[in-house]
Amino acid sequence: MKQERLEILVVEDQSSAREAMQFILVPKYKLQFAPDLKEARTQLNQKNFDIVMLDMELPDGVGLDLLKEIRQSNPNQEVIMVTAVSSVNTVVETMRLGASDYLTKPVDAKRLLKAIEKIENTARLQWEKTVLLQKVQESQERYHGVVGQSLAVRNICNTVSKLKGTETAILLIGESGVGKEVIATAIHKQEENILRPFIAVNCAAIPENLLESELFGHEKGAFTGATQARVGKFVQADKGDIFLDEIACMSPTLQAKLLRVLQDKEVEPLGSTKKVKSNFRVIAATNQNIQTMIEKGTFRQDLYFRLQGIEIYIPPLRARVEDIPLLVEHLLKTLAPKFGVRHFAQDAMQILSEYEWPGNVRELKNTVENILILSRDEIIHAEHLPPHLNREKTKRDSGMFAHLRANLKNFERDVIITAIKRNRGNKSRASKELGISRSILYRKMRALDLEENELF
Repeated sequence: MKQERLEILVVEDQSSAREAMQFILVPKYKLQFAPDLKEARTQLNQKNFDIVMLDMELPDGVGLDLLKEIRQSNPNQEVIMVTAVSSVNTVVETMRLGASDYLTKPVDAKRLLKAIEKIENTARLQWEKTVLLQKVQESQERYHGVVGQSLAVRNICNTVSKLKGTETAILLIGESGVGKEVIATAIHKQEENILRPFIAVNCAAIPENLLESELFGHEKGAFTGATQARVGKFVQADKGDIFLDEIACMSPTLQAKLLRVLQDKEVEPLGSTKKVKSNFRVIAATNQNIQTMIEKGTFRQDLYFRLQGIEIYIPPLRARVEDIPLLVEHLLKTLAPKFGVRHFAQDAMQILSEYEWPGNVRELKNTVENILILSRDEIIHAEHLPPHLNREKTKRDSGMFAHLRANLKNFERDVIITAIKRNRGNKSRASKELGISRSILYRKMRALDLEENELF
């Protein structure tokens, strides 16, 4: 549906009804009229209309016949049926055939406008959704799966594009949930060799006593429970990338062993005396302040320098709010097979865009999924959002209005003081200049705690 004035074809044989439609709908909408089915078919063949208002009884046939034809030739055409006689069977048949709404004569102006506005709002949401989906697709194609349009995302992806073909270590820094693994995956995906391995390890999710074996591998019998040899992640990443998420969770002992592996590109499995060569690129990530950890002695400075070949900072979601609509649309598309096609109305999207998102993209994803689980409506409005999001909006609005009230109070105080000073303390002349009575002026002075010594 077009974003300018809607064009409506009114199929109606009664001149009085046509005049009523014109009075209600012009100039907000563009109208074309057809007095019978023959003329309606001619006009529908010549151009596309946003809405067809179709009378049930016409001189040359029944409106339902044309509705069936419209459904066959243009399934997306919006049609509002109008009839002088309403019956349950007629309403059911009309809606079964795909009419958008059903009105009875004489048509109520408010009911008519509401029916058109409903179609208009749905069309606008669909248009916005189409635009967002196009932007999501363009972003994913350009940035190897990264969704975003903010300057921060564009700068990150510009940096990522320069890493193609390099073996330099990369360190991704950002709060939990900002999408560090998504960026790591994008770095990997731009390489031309589709067989190049990508091995991801969450260092925080694996117990310390198992992490060393997970990374470096072990021989059979190397420790209790080692019933067979295991190839470590670094060897699996040979000629590819290994992503070490939450690298700061490693103990100092394991950090020292990791440093040796990064320096020599050789791995010694537990229980073995032989080293295995592995040519990998390491992509590490952390949500911790590495500099603070170095100062406290909990992270090795030499390991930091080894990991910090290229350092990329990923800002929190609250610092790139323009990415939120695209991320929401991407999530809706991803979840559509499970929850069906859904839309977020403007009021809901506004609240999502204003929320701080301490959990970043991960929290946004969980929130969208929870909303889809709890709401069965096709269009999600503000009332469908979790209560804490609406409470946060109320707090923000209250703070904004409190700030506004304070500014208005200070402005009013300055205006009154200026008026009284300009009239050398004469309250009558000052009140006359301000356009208020003397009694109101005194009342405002008391409310603003204005002292006489402030007025001279």
